[in-house]
This record gives sequence, C-alpha cells and structure tokens, in this order.
Amino acid sequence: MGPGGEPVDILALCLGMPPAAYAPGTTRTALRQATEYLTYGDLAARVQDRSASLRAQGLGPGALVPLSTTRSVETIVELLSLLAVEAAFVPLKDGAEGGPGTRQVRNGVRTLPSDAAYVMTTSGSAGEPKETVVTRTGLRHVFGSLRTVLGPHIPPGLRWSQFHPLTFGYSMCEILGSLAMGGELAVIARERPLTCAGLRDSLEDHGAHQVLCLTPSELTLLTHRLRESGADAPGYVVLSGEPAHRTQLADFFALPGAGRTYMVNTYAATETAGQVTISRITAENVEATMNGYVGRPLPGVRVTLHDPAGVAIPRTDTKATGEIWVSGPTVAAGYLHEEQTAARFTPPGPVGGVFRTGDVGRWADDGGLYVVGRGGRRVKVAGRWVALDAVERELLAAGDVAEVAAVPGTLALDGIAPQECLTVVAVPAGRDSRVAERVRLRTVATLGAPITLRLHLCEELPRLPNGKVDMGRLPRPGTVRPAPGRDVAALVRSVWEEILGEGIHPTTNLFEAGVDSLGVVTAAARLSQVLKRTVTVAELLDAPRIQAQTTRLSHERWEGAHTRPAAPRTAPASAATDPPPDKRERRRVARAAQRGRQQGRQGPTSGQGGNQ
Repeated sequence: MGPGGEPVDILALCLGMPPAAYAPGTTRTALRQATEYLTYGDLAARVQDRSASLRAQGLGPGALVPLSTTRSVETIVELLSLLAVEAAFVPLKDGAEGGPGTRQVRNGVRTLPSDAAYVMTTSGSAGEPKETVVTRTGLRHVFGSLRTVLGPHIPPGLRWSQFHPLTFGYSMCEILGSLAMGGELAVIARERPLTCAGLRDSLEDHGAHQVLCLTPSELTLLTHRLRESGADAPGYVVLSGEPAHRTQLADFFALPGAGRTYMVNTYAATETAGQVTISRITAENVEATMNGYVGRPLPGVRVTLHDPAGVAIPRTDTKATGEIWVSGPTVAAGYLHEEQTAARFTPPGPVGGVFRTGDVGRWADDGGLYVVGRGGRRVKVAGRWVALDAVERELLAAGDVAEVAAVPGTLALDGIAPQECLTVVAVPAGRDSRVAERVRLRTVATLGAPITLRLHLCEELPRLPNGKVDMGRLPRPGTVRPAPGRDVAALVRSVWEEILGEGIHPTTNLFEAGVDSLGVVTAAARLSQVLKRTVTVAELLDAPRIQAQTTRLSHERWEGAHTRPAAPRTAPASAATDPPPDKRERRRVARAAQRGRQQGRQGPTSGQGGNQ
C-alpha cells in the first residue's frame, strides 16, 4: 500500500475494465464541486452503496433509468452506480419524458440490448434527433485505448474539467476520461451566454496541472479570456465536438506558456462511444489541423473510406474523397428508430457492426485521416450540421416569406480573420415591418444551436435558365462603411448590421438573434477598427444588447483610447435598462419550429462530433 492508500480503479468497478497498471490511492481526490469533494475511496464506497440499493430495486442489464441533467457530485455518483449495476441511463431534464424510443423502452414496448450503457440523443439542430444506444463494450474499448494512448503524456493526479452538459456526449469523455487517468474531476460552472470565465478562474489556480476538454469554439473564447487576463495557457487540452478549424490555434500558441501545452485533436461521434481518431497538435502542425487532419484511429478501431458505390478507397490514394465508415467494438448498437438505424448502421444494430458517418474524408500521406466535409444539402456551418432544406421548409411554412434560400457562407471583413456563417436570403410575403425579426427568430429556433446568422431580404431570388435558384448569384448582406463621426450608437449598430444583416434593433439580445462565439470575436475586432480603440470580447459578452454595448463603449473617449479592463462578472449591464424580449413571440416561434420537426424532417447524424 502506497502513501495514498490502497489503489482504486473506478472504471474497473463500473465498467468491468481490466485494472489499470497504475490506479490512484483511496485518499486522492476524485471528484470536486466548489467546497464539496470525494476521494477515490469515498467515491468507490458511495458507488458500491448506491449500486446495492439499485440492485435491490431490480435494476440491471436492459433497464433504462432517467438521469438528472443537473451537473453535481450526486449526479455523477448516480451515473457511475447505474453503470456498475449494468443498467443504462438516459440524461433527461426534470419532468422530461425523452424521445419516442426512450418512452417505448421505459413503457416496456421495446427492449434494450443487455450491453447498453446509456442512450444519448444526438443534436436535432440538423433534423430529427437520433436516440443512440451506446454500449458498455464500446466505452471499455474507447477509454481503455485512451489510457494506452494518452497515459504516457497525461500523468495521474491532474485536475480535469467537467464543463459540458450531460446531454452532450463529450461530457462522458470528461467524466470517464478523468477517472480512467486517475485525475481529479472538477465540476465547473457553465455560463449563459458562454464566456469561459469559470475555466479561466480555474486555470489561475491550476494552470499547467489542468486538463481541459473543449470544443474548438470554446478554446477560441478561452484564448481571448486568457489574453485579456495575462494568464498562462493550460497544460493539457483535448479538443473534440467540432472541426478544429473553428478555433484560432495560432492565437492560442502565442499565449504565455502555450509552448509546453500538450494538445490533442480528436474525431468522435456519439455513435462510436466517443473518440475514433486522435492527433497531437503543435505550433508546427497547425496548418494541417486547420485543414481537417484528425490523425490515426485508436487501437482496435477501423476507419475506411468508401466511394458512392460503397467501394473502399485504398490508403495509398490520398486524392480521392469518400464517406467515412467506422467499424469495430466501439460502434453503438444503433438508434431507437429502426429506419434511422438501417440508414447508418451496416448491419443494423449489433455491437461490432459498421457506422456510416455521412462525413467525407480523404487519406493523409502518413496514413492518417482528413475530414473534409459532408455531401448534399446537409452541410457543416461553423462546426454545426445544418439541413439547409429543413431551414427553408420551416421558413416557407410559417408564411412570412414567399421565397427563401439558405446557404453556408463566409464572413470576410477587411483585416479580420474570416469565419463561417449561415446566410438566409428571403423574399417577404408581405410588407410587415417586423418580418425580418420574425424570420431571424424562427431560423434561430430551427437551428437550435449557436451559429452566426446573416439575413438579407430582397424583392426576388436570381434564377438559372431552368428555373432553379442560382445559388451563386444570391445577394448577401454587404460591407457597411460607417459614416465618419463620433456617434457611437450608429457605429455599433452598423457593425452588427454588417455581421448579421437585417432583423436586429438596439434592444435585440444578440445571443438570441443568431451569433456564436466567433461572431463575437469578429464583432470585437471590427468595432476596434471603427472606434479606433481596443474593444474586448468580454465587453460584448457582458453587454448582449446593442443598446447596452453603446452605453458601455461611450463611457470614455474612444478615439485613441487604451484598453480598459473588463467589468467584473455580475449581472449583464443591460439588465436594468433593456426591456425583456418578447416572450410570447419567442414561444410561438419555438412551437412552430417544433411542429416542423415533428413533420418528419430528416437530418444527418450529428453525435458528439469532434470534427465529425
């Protein structure tokens, strides 16, 4: 017995994994939230006690139990206890019943495979959500492989962040990854709108001894926070959830201490129990990562590329692109919807089958994988899958527009790094002055995820000779040339109109009107240009309305002004002066979007999706 007490392997207890070569002792901290914490010995005892209670209730293989989405020590103990009794869980908000498949299982209409670990619903922002049955076999393989691959580089005893909602598959990487590596899992508050201030504060105390599991967009936001505070870069970063080009890696590696950061990029999906491929990111290979390189598969995971006829593309062919197929023990047991399963799993259902991701890839010279996109009208915009046809159908069904076209675009402003966005061009059906605002709100509700949305209303859409819309000649919101002068209100509004187009006004909550974290970064850079002073991301995040931003940016003489510190994180400055959003209109828009989804709109598999 070492100085830390008897070794404790939580994943061996909960998943039946082979014992780790090195396991933490009973006295090492395993789980923490604010001042509450559990050691590995405490956690093992709590899991064993709760498991005994669950077994006494008759729970075991094939059972599906609701799991609270409240991120807390108690919830994580419950999650691990359900795994320990070999039951499956489904993360649900209090009072929610889950999707149709979940309801069928809970009502005894259908059964789960005995190997089921949890049901995770993929994002419905690009179509019908997919209730995915992730298996214990898959989890054992993924986290056993991560132990093997990352163990030599990420030592035990580090603090891991638990930052993501439990309804997002990436949260399982945080929880099980920390326990697999003998880390200390810290539940960190997640703000709305997201600012990453909690992560920054945690880094001030733990810095080089912190492991952050982040999406690339979150890393971009954190990079700006760290630059503002002058704090060092984290010691370890695991990227997943969206393509790595969504982050500004060059800016990150310019932070103090970033030269020692161990950063990996992963390609992942809910349907594969998490990580599929992994690659190390350094300042020297940023370009390849930004171009879609995601590395080699984890041990035992097989990745193949297939042309439209299903013929495999040899690894020696580094020019051809094809659909990415994943096979092996990590593949899920399918969806709780037979038609969805048949469309993506070959053969449908069994562990060890094949999952057709719908992603398009090509082989790298070193045998690794590039993820280069997705075919058809289902496209990834700023890291989010968008079914363009579904967006157009939703807007047309609402009756506010006579014609509409949704296309992915790039927001490129002089001297500012370009960013991906979604452009919606529409012909109004009437002369209502609020049509742009309604179209914007409805589009945001349909997307269901933060994407910078540029809206343009016009009299007609350009057409090809065959009558189809000419997507190449669609009018787009133009570059605004702010009039000279010192009218801060006019300048701030003109910048946001340049970025978002129509359908916004001074009291619009910009985070509810279609802007993501990179859109805020772009706005800060553009405002810095036109105001001739440094405008920080924090200033905009803390004042989500144009009216509030104008007030904040008018407090000091802006021409030639120096950067002033961001205000302390309290209630948004606009809260006392800005009127509340029109809740009835927002509810009406949300209900209309839900009706559209219930009418059978099909979308791509989204999943946890590191670069997927």
